[in-house]
Amino acid sequence: MATYKGIQGYSVQKLSSDPGTLADVEGQLWYNSTSGAFKVAVPGAGAWASANVLNTARAGGAAFGIQTAAIFAAGNLPAARNVCESYNGTTWTTVNNVNDGVKSLGGSFGTQTAGIKAGGVTPPITNQTETWDGTCWSNSTNLQTAIGDSSSGTGVSTAGIIACGYIPGPGDSKVSQTWDGTSWAAANNALTARSSVARGGITKDTALIAGGNLVPRALTETYDGTSWSEKSDLNTGRANASGGGPSTGTLAFGGTPPTTNKTELWDGTSWAEVAVMSLSLYDRGGGSNSPATTNIAFGGDTPGTTATEEWEGAPVSAKTVTVS
Repeated sequence: MATYKGIQGYSVQKLSSDPGTLADVEGQLWYNSTSGAFKVAVPGAGAWASANVLNTARAGGAAFGIQTAAIFAAGNLPAARNVCESYNGTTWTTVNNVNDGVKSLGGSFGTQTAGIKAGGVTPPITNQTETWDGTCWSNSTNLQTAIGDSSSGTGVSTAGIIACGYIPGPGDSKVSQTWDGTSWAAANNALTARSSVARGGITKDTALIAGGNLVPRALTETYDGTSWSEKSDLNTGRANASGGGPSTGTLAFGGTPPTTNKTELWDGTSWAEVAVMSLSLYDRGGGSNSPATTNIAFGGDTPGTTATEEWEGAPVSAKTVTVS
């Protein structure tokens, strides 16, 4: 047990019965004194299923929310657009436009009723920020550094972070910027300069970036509220992948090159390949604040599409630990 605590950071609990809500203890180990067995909470395989399509085909836009309450705004195909759509778990509805149509977003995060989009390409690359209040978009305080083609973004409308992306002059960057609900501030840089990353985490202090437009394209980094740390690589390196979900249940899906339908699940320590999508696309939108067991993918490029797919992870179950 001392060795386990040293590795995992917590001791093994002795319980008379398995925890009631296994999703809350996913990845944790305990000892069931009634059955006399060690058990661990593990997620099932999960699968993607087709859902109702967007009204306007596009990719590379601002995307945030969850499977039953998502926003997809701006994006390219064939040019920067100012269209915004809202999803209620069944149908996409066109709502009020963004003020500045951009493609290849610098970053976005938030919920269906309170979100942020920042940066992007109009062209040129912009530092412009807009906030979403559930009804309208409003111009807000500019980024400190203009950035595009990042696709990162983790947090809520009062506390978020974007990292990496393409900036004028230097090109691919490791610049990080945090949002406090009013303005942007420079944060400690990521370790590796890149653009076109997949994102993960729900709160600012649990952000994740993976892959990107660099070689190798599998690098993963996590943020702890102060600094970035390198973690286990993706199994399939890629750029222009999409992602979302908590720090112990992030999905990364799609990407290029070559264009792929592969999906990977991050458990807080490593990536595992799970069910593939029906379409091979890149620059898709996704549910940034989705829980570990559900997510959503929409739009995408090659070819430009209105397609929507929903992820349903199988319930977390208690698995008995066996040794040989």
